[in-house]
Amino acid sequence: MAVSDSSSLPVAAGEPGAGAMSADPGPGPRPGPRPRPQGDLYEAMKAFIGFAGLPALPPERILQGWQNRMALPAGVNDYAVISILSARQRGTPAEMFENADPDPAAPGVLTVAGLLEVSVQVDFCAEDDTARHRAERLAVASRSSLGVDFLNQYGFSPLYADDPRDISFVGDARQFVRRWTVTVHLCSAQGAGLAVEVSWFDRAAVSRIENVDVFYPPRGRGPQTP
Repeated sequence: MAVSDSSSLPVAAGEPGAGAMSADPGPGPRPGPRPRPQGDLYEAMKAFIGFAGLPALPPERILQGWQNRMALPAGVNDYAVISILSARQRGTPAEMFENADPDPAAPGVLTVAGLLEVSVQVDFCAEDDTARHRAERLAVASRSSLGVDFLNQYGFSPLYADDPRDISFVGDARQFVRRWTVTVHLCSAQGAGLAVEVSWFDRAAVSRIENVDVFYPPRGRGPQTP
């Protein structure tokens, strides 16, 4: 049975013998970009609704959902409410490499950030079919290059939109209020992440180029000469 020499085991800082480990472990990861504030997303969606949710609503009638002490517009059933439903990781993290040093041999900084899919529900309310028109136009724009170009200005990319749904209800005046809802799915590479200093290269020396199928044939076949 092999016996380990305890003197070769790593010693934590502050414990006896820690002074013997003087080697610098090198730079480690540090906090990278923080998750974007929800206010950025609400600002982007509010502008997008004003752009695509036609007939256009006044900005004061495009409201942020899930808020305390918020009242609906008085005396009018013509408004939109934005509510964030979820945010989840999608695919592999996004990697961004930066090197401000002109020396190609100098290390750069690799930043790894989570790629998020954010689901945003938008409810349009109106006295007539205007609510449906706005929801359908917002869904169409979210699925087109118009939506991509517009939301890219705010750092978001639309992935797709669900089909609008009719969830009309009876209001305080015991009359139907037309309410159409649509969920827009956005992508943002601004989740929480890490940054670490790494070495890099911008060129490679290739000494030999081989045809893999010729020089490394499947088993059971002999080498072939090109």
